[in-house]
Amino acid sequence: MHFINTADLVSHDWTFLQPYCQDPSISWEFHIGRPRTRMERIVRKPDLARWRAAFQSTRRATQNDRAVLVSHLPRMSAATNLFRKRFCPQVPQIAFAFNFTDLPVGMDYRRLRASLAGIDEFVVFSQYERRLYSEYFGFRPERFRFLPWAMDAPQPGPDNPVSGPESYFCSVGGEGRDYTLLADAMRALPDISMVVVARPHSIRGIDFPPNVKVFTNLPAPQTWRIVQDSAGVAIPLRSDKTTCGHITLVGSMLLGRAMVITDSLGVSDYVEDGVNAHLVPAGDTEAMIAALQGLAHNTATSRDLGSRAVLRAKEKHALAGWVSYFIEKSAQYEARLP
Repeated sequence: MHFINTADLVSHDWTFLQPYCQDPSISWEFHIGRPRTRMERIVRKPDLARWRAAFQSTRRATQNDRAVLVSHLPRMSAATNLFRKRFCPQVPQIAFAFNFTDLPVGMDYRRLRASLAGIDEFVVFSQYERRLYSEYFGFRPERFRFLPWAMDAPQPGPDNPVSGPESYFCSVGGEGRDYTLLADAMRALPDISMVVVARPHSIRGIDFPPNVKVFTNLPAPQTWRIVQDSAGVAIPLRSDKTTCGHITLVGSMLLGRAMVITDSLGVSDYVEDGVNAHLVPAGDTEAMIAALQGLAHNTATSRDLGSRAVLRAKEKHALAGWVSYFIEKSAQYEARLP
């Protein structure tokens, strides 16, 4: 099969699973919805680059009788599906990485639901999301497939932008985070240092205490260097149903870091309390304080959590799992061909 990918939050040279898939019956193509022209850079609503990539991918699909459209993230999936229904309704589409930080509401929900109708399969990164999106959008549960988040081990860069202290915890990520809770917890822990790497919108208006150093929009190599050099990672999520944090979680596991993370249905497939992380209730500042203190004062516990996290990540979160999924889908779609 020929998998035609559309994505808009990746670099122009992104090739998804192509380097990992050795099946000679599978080929790959990519259309990236990042601005290329002056007009696409100026006009962001509507997102011209996204619509251009969606249009190009579906036109290409009309030229290949073994094509399958693979759209990444919900809004690119909606745009691609609209063109698919217009130009090549017989071509199946997989909505990969179907994930929302905040569910759409009102007119946005109605437009999105209509635009997503007819997609063959939605790939989500937690069992909870299968139920959540099926019920919310009114699509059949069997159309949702859970695949654990998968990735290669992060590649930390040579330079750590943190200049002192020698020992620190860190918190990384820009979506679905409760950095207000983390700031309150760190205010009660003046002898422990924390480094936060976030998006500007996720920390706006938060008063961090002096023992917290904040960076925004760091390159990935510097971010992962901060994680690798840390004493542990805190992932404070907004609620017990937040479906974010998978990249930080799995990346930290692969780097062997001990973690303190909010007990959320969105990450329950990835962590077990006391096995590969410490889980704390959502919104519980005192629990976060106690968990960070526990890791800071017990390096043996921290090492054990990190060691078990690495083993679990290598077993359950390797990219081979995603490759197997596409080999499986290729066989299914080949069987449908006349």
